[in-house]
Amino acid sequence: IGNLSSLKDLRLYTNQLTGSIPETIGNLSSLEILRLYSNQLTGSIPETIGNLSSLTQLHLYNNQLTGSIPDAIGNLSSLTILYLYQNQLTGSIPETIGNLSSLTHLYLYKNELTGLIPESIGNLSSLTNLSLSSNQLTGSIPIEIGKLVNLERLYLSNNQLTGSIPETIGNLSSLKLLRLDTNQLTGSIPETICTLNLTWGNQDGGDISTIYNNQLCPSFPDILYPTCVAEYMGTQAGCSYEQYDGE
Repeated sequence: IGNLSSLKDLRLYTNQLTGSIPETIGNLSSLEILRLYSNQLTGSIPETIGNLSSLTQLHLYNNQLTGSIPDAIGNLSSLTILYLYQNQLTGSIPETIGNLSSLTHLYLYKNELTGLIPESIGNLSSLTNLSLSSNQLTGSIPIEIGKLVNLERLYLSNNQLTGSIPETIGNLSSLKLLRLDTNQLTGSIPETICTLNLTWGNQDGGDISTIYNNQLCPSFPDILYPTCVAEYMGTQAGCSYEQYDGE
């Protein structure tokens, strides 16, 4: 397949393809769209994928891919859509992901990714949808996330994130959905979160934002949760007193 140097669009999705993605895929220098999703592909994403400098869409989701996301992914400067979700990818999210300045959709959810959310994620100024849910990510939410002013949906739930919610979350003026539930977030919730036009709730579904199942206990019993989230805090581990919104 690596001989098809004039190929612009390769769609082999929703088949029963097995085996690994060939290294020769990197020879398809004219390729703009690559869709191999919903197969039974195994092995790792080849480093040679970074040679596809014309690529705008990369859909590898819903396979059985393992190994780490290659650093060479950061060479795909024309990429607008990167869908690697529902695989078995391990390792950390590469810092080079921050080079993808044209990216609008980044979906890495339902993998086995570890390590920190890279600070370079703040460079993705075109991003509208970011989903890192259902991995094993640790560390804090980087303050650089506040640079993503075009972001409409941010999914960080079901990880092992710690630290406090950054004040810069309030800069995400385009945000319609924020999922922070089921982590280990601590500290007080910034009031800036209430400047966002979000609909909060106690369970996933639709355009409902969530914050329950963390460790967001105020320092003192008389410190109130921000009004917009107070009714939707649900279970917060380690809180020795109930919180009210003051109404």
